[in-house]
Amino acid sequence: MTDKELLEKGYFAKELPPPFQTKMFADKLASIKTDWKVITTAIDKAPKPEKEIFKEKFWESKWVVHSIPKVGFSRRLLGIPNPFHQSILAKSIADRWTEIETIFNKSTITNSKPVQDTTGNRALKSIKSFGEFKKECLINSFDKLFEVKTDVSRYYGTIYTHIIPWIIHTKTVAKSKRKDTSLLGNLLDKNLREGNSGQTLGIPIGPDTSLVIAEIIGCTLDEMVQKKFKTAIKGFRYIDDYYIYCENQADAEKVFKFIQSIFTEYQLDINEEKTKISKSPFPFDTDWSIELGTFTFRKHPQSQQTDIERFVSLAFKNAKNNPKDSVLNFAISVLKNIPLFDESWKLYQSLILKIALTEPVTLPVVAQILVSHRPKVEKLKVKSVVENIIKEHTPKGHHFEVAWALWLCKEFEIKLPDNIADLVFNSNEVVSILIALDLRKNGFINSTVSTSQIEADLTTESLMDEKWLLTYEAITQGWVSTPKIKTIKDNEYFDLLHKHKVQFYDKSKTVTPFKLTSPNNFKAKQTTTTDVEYESPKQEKKTGIIATGGGGGY
Repeated sequence: MTDKELLEKGYFAKELPPPFQTKMFADKLASIKTDWKVITTAIDKAPKPEKEIFKEKFWESKWVVHSIPKVGFSRRLLGIPNPFHQSILAKSIADRWTEIETIFNKSTITNSKPVQDTTGNRALKSIKSFGEFKKECLINSFDKLFEVKTDVSRYYGTIYTHIIPWIIHTKTVAKSKRKDTSLLGNLLDKNLREGNSGQTLGIPIGPDTSLVIAEIIGCTLDEMVQKKFKTAIKGFRYIDDYYIYCENQADAEKVFKFIQSIFTEYQLDINEEKTKISKSPFPFDTDWSIELGTFTFRKHPQSQQTDIERFVSLAFKNAKNNPKDSVLNFAISVLKNIPLFDESWKLYQSLILKIALTEPVTLPVVAQILVSHRPKVEKLKVKSVVENIIKEHTPKGHHFEVAWALWLCKEFEIKLPDNIADLVFNSNEVVSILIALDLRKNGFINSTVSTSQIEADLTTESLMDEKWLLTYEAITQGWVSTPKIKTIKDNEYFDLLHKHKVQFYDKSKTVTPFKLTSPNNFKAKQTTTTDVEYESPKQEKKTGIIATGGGGGY
């Protein structure tokens, strides 16, 4: 694993719309490193006051925060770290990859060990999908009656970075050598804090580097469980989800208490809602996933329309009855794969737009469906839905929903009214504002809509805070009315990025369409609950949000 790979495909979160990419940055990484070395060498020879100013400028940075939905009313916050500090963290992980893999190999129960993603979608992926993990549990727990299920509450957001050296090297060693960055744990702790304005709480959701950190912690905890219970249990873990199988209630309670104790020792909070001990028989799947996953669509135009209507009605009923489950996310993935008759399009289009309006977590899939059927799309219907989404979700700070609604405007060349555009430009949300500036540049937002407040916030200082992406892209893309290139030049690192023509927003990107299947040539395939990840998932680990954009990160 190299830092270039981690930065090319494992940096930005995969939930971002297509234009947000890091390939240009990764491609120029070697040249940027060389030029940066020249700059720092010269600074080393400068007077002490000048060196102190330089050091202070690059001491730490802040993430861009991007709020995305889980399901229902719950949210999670993605982090888009500053490229200066993210490149340092990526190099630390790449340089110590052999040592890190040794830690991964301590666990015999992990199903989420990071391995290279040979599909090219990401730098790293978990060795198994969540569906494969569930299947593994079923296959190997055949001789155990009791199941212990538990996980960590808000795992990535609650990781105390100091526990990384504690867990790798023991507390005694870590505390006695807390400044020794030759120790892997201390190095990672330092890198993470510098990329999060010095804070010790939380690692960013999104980058593949966070998957590595989470698994370092997880595999070390696994080793403790393995040593404690040896062959008395059968254990399986996926990120922070533990499924432990025991012969009797007493053993199950001992396992739970032990896991609870090690969570507490390393300042992790157990998720009480998802913690339970069950005795067989107990169901493996939810009723709604079985009902929707086995639904059959008939191969006749009129019958298909009836079936689509009934399927969506069932999906809405089950979504209402199971508000904590990703029912509509599952449903839209089923609908995406229907070989559609032309006669069904009008109904189908209205219903998928209704799903998007009801549960905007489905917007990436809905966008891909619409792009794949582009010639048939009724733009006025899409316009009405995206305007409603922007009006409802912008005041709530729901970044994901607004960003994807805006991206649909880009895909289908939809012009936004001034009052809707004003909402976005006044939202203070980096990803959405960048897409809106792109729309404005291309005439889909009137040039008379003011961006003066945004421009006032684009300062050299903001290149190291939570607006770094907006500042750099708005200026280098030429989306501000007054030239502000000095803002970039006053930050030596971002000036280097600009000189190497690095962009983090690629205007040419679009949603990738999928190949449509003719209903006349279709061989029916039964959808199963392992084909589509349906369980109310955590961003850190499961594919609850099915993103089709180019934004790349876990």
